Amino acid sequence: MKKTLGRKTIFLLAVLLSFAGRAVAQQDEPTDFSRLSPLKFAMPILTVSPDAKAGGMGNLGVASQPSVNDQAWNVAKYVFNDSRSAISLSYVPWLRNLGSSNINLLFLTGFYKIDQKQTIAASLRYFSLGDLVFIGSQEEYIRSSNPNEFALSISYSRLLGQYFSIGAAFQYLRSDLAGGYYTTSNAEAGLSPANGVAADLGFFYNQPLRLGSMMSEISAGLSITNIGTKMAYTYESNSDKSYFLPTTLRLGGGLKLDLDYYNELAISVELGKYLVPTPPFRDHDGNVIKGKEDNVSVIQGMLQSFYDAPGGFSEELREITEAVGIEYTYSRMFKVRTGYFNDPKNNQHRYFTLGAGLIYTMFSFDLSYMVPVVSGFQGALANTVHITFSVDFGKTQTRRTFERY
Repeated sequence: MKKTLGRKTIFLLAVLLSFAGRAVAQQDEPTDFSRLSPLKFAMPILTVSPDAKAGGMGNLGVASQPSVNDQAWNVAKYVFNDSRSAISLSYVPWLRNLGSSNINLLFLTGFYKIDQKQTIAASLRYFSLGDLVFIGSQEEYIRSSNPNEFALSISYSRLLGQYFSIGAAFQYLRSDLAGGYYTTSNAEAGLSPANGVAADLGFFYNQPLRLGSMMSEISAGLSITNIGTKMAYTYESNSDKSYFLPTTLRLGGGLKLDLDYYNELAISVELGKYLVPTPPFRDHDGNVIKGKEDNVSVIQGMLQSFYDAPGGFSEELREITEAVGIEYTYSRMFKVRTGYFNDPKNNQHRYFTLGAGLIYTMFSFDLSYMVPVVSGFQGALANTVHITFSVDFGKTQTRRTFERY
């Protein structure tokens, strides 16, 4: 997607593109409190489901059945995998609904079980924003560039007792919205790539049980992802020009039913909330007249996110997202998925999802598709396809295997 841009406006446009996935237009008149305030943060690509399994189940994953892609959802789930190790590559063509042809999200992840109680994993999330062409003030060609963002993550998870596990991950983040082209100036702040670090925490409970004649598993999960430093796109250290990461709290539950030897059914539900301060309403002088000051520390911002919405408690409730997903498996080879995701604060983030999967020996292939609920204008996520290819390097006879079969 080529854009001809003035050198001084490229940064503004890139930031707006970065926020496009979450921004909700705010009322011009700051005294009209009926409108919901937008949540603004850096690298919103961290909030997008990168794999087809989660993408087909309503974009949830904190308490669903363990998979190789849990690095994106809840790293504590890895120790409950039946596989000894696995690797996966996911591909998401991005903004195809808006006419782009070369904006893509890639997600490479894998894990290895050290023993029955410990697992390590790693992932790379890479987002290519296509091509940009820089034009100077005299309309002269300067250069072309390829803006991109990536997150490199490593994690460790451990089983505590029979049914409970914890996990933690560390991430290095880089957002280069100018594609390697940046400037410095004595007269104004220079453009620069943004760098940051973040941590994820996860907790997972999974217990086999019998419901009548059926073997089943009940699960619950909680995760807090992207707890990290603010990111700035200029050389200035002014905190007013730095942005929070999309710190996210997820809480969910799941139930898996072995209907018989050939048929399995898994159901998951999930609630989510961004632990990011809600921007307040300000007067023309920049003074806060409704809500809380959002230029605060990361920890303060996380705590404040529960009570700072200008619209009060009702707006806080609308900042909670809901998701439900269903997965049907036949003969442990063929999978069909569906789900629903609802963001009450953003009409463009309400959609149904469809998905399918095929497992053959050590290989698996998954595909999902997102169907928007709101008619008319369709946002960046509408009609998005997820494609995932995974390789399983061997099963282990875990505690779950012995108790279920």
